[in-house]
Amino acid sequence: MSTVMNQDVIAPAANTEAPRPPWILAFGVTAVAIALVALVKWYQHTFSWTVGLDSFSDEFQVYWMRIFYAQIIGLPLLGAIGAAWLWLTRDRDIQNLPARDELARFYSMFSILVVAAIVLISALGLLTEADAAWHQVVVRDTDFTPTHIFLFYLGVPAGLGGLAMAWIWVHTRLPYFANRVSLPLSLAIIGFMMAGPVVAFNEWAHTFFYAEELFGAPVHWFFVLAGFFLVFLIGFVIQCMQRMYELTQGYSLEEVEREMGLTRR
Repeated sequence: MSTVMNQDVIAPAANTEAPRPPWILAFGVTAVAIALVALVKWYQHTFSWTVGLDSFSDEFQVYWMRIFYAQIIGLPLLGAIGAAWLWLTRDRDIQNLPARDELARFYSMFSILVVAAIVLISALGLLTEADAAWHQVVVRDTDFTPTHIFLFYLGVPAGLGGLAMAWIWVHTRLPYFANRVSLPLSLAIIGFMMAGPVVAFNEWAHTFFYAEELFGAPVHWFFVLAGFFLVFLIGFVIQCMQRMYELTQGYSLEEVEREMGLTRR
């Protein structure tokens, strides 16, 4: 009975094109995201040493704290709106989604993962290393520095919001996860969420008992632990590939060749 039901679920719909990854959209979003990271780096290099050394100065309030307030207000608001929109617009009949549409959504999800990986590497390589250099050169550290304002109050909240919306999208747009919870994806998100309390403790420590600091201080060790939880995304990818394998079994060789524009000899 399970075999028959599985065949019914993955039966391909007729007279539709084969799903393809949204390459143009993925490359476009990646280009925009990298351009934003480059803009952040340009702003840091331009204003960090001239108006970014004293968080109590009037210039710091103008050039840095305005950005800080915009981020801590705007990012949670955008995240809440995005999460609410994803939930309210969810497919109410998700279990009857055609196999081709489900496969197309898996392609879209993997495109999102590729974009997120490129953006994450770019942001960590630029923002985190800039913060390390700031610690080593300026040495004295406070809650608000040019590197912290973009790394802790932009990068971390944006990452948390993106992961939360990704969790909602996966569990409301993919039938395979509609009636279950992906444990690897949930662990990856929960682990990264721990970066929030670590940031709070880190800034509190800078204020009260870490005046002169090295980048490898113990107060920073837990950032590495939070990052390690992203390894659980490998388990989530395996889950998705298993389902994609089931979906592709519903296509015959003749159908695949016809969709690819091939002719059998």
